[in-house]
Amino acid sequence: MRTTNFLLGLAVLAGCGGSSSLTGFDAELAQARTNWAARNLRSYSFTVSKSCFCPEEYTRPATITVRDGVAVDAPVHLAAYSTIDKVLDAVDAAHKSKPDVLEVDFTAEGWPRTLRVDPSAALADEEYYLTISNLTSL
Repeated sequence: MRTTNFLLGLAVLAGCGGSSSLTGFDAELAQARTNWAARNLRSYSFTVSKSCFCPEEYTRPATITVRDGVAVDAPVHLAAYSTIDKVLDAVDAAHKSKPDVLEVDFTAEGWPRTLRVDPSAALADEEYYLTISNLTSL
């Protein structure tokens, strides 16, 4: 069973005029990217935490600092999530892989607060959950 959280995206899109060729999740992600880009935030820090069936050191929360759009202190195992743009790319890649479960909670500013992916309900232990918090402008 495929689940996708569209509530915020639909609420945002319902308030927008005009038409778009994008629908559903693609439209929600496009709106999130637009909202994030509108912030024009190039230097910031945030905390990322990944829950998965992996070694404990991979699941500890890490605070990442981004300066001029480049992560300066991201752990290697979180490289795919080292900037908000990369997190948005990871959301897009997860969506394109057509997982059984994809749940994303975007903030009004466009960054994903949570991402839950279960690639296959038939397999155990490959699902993961990402939490982004404490985003602060520097």
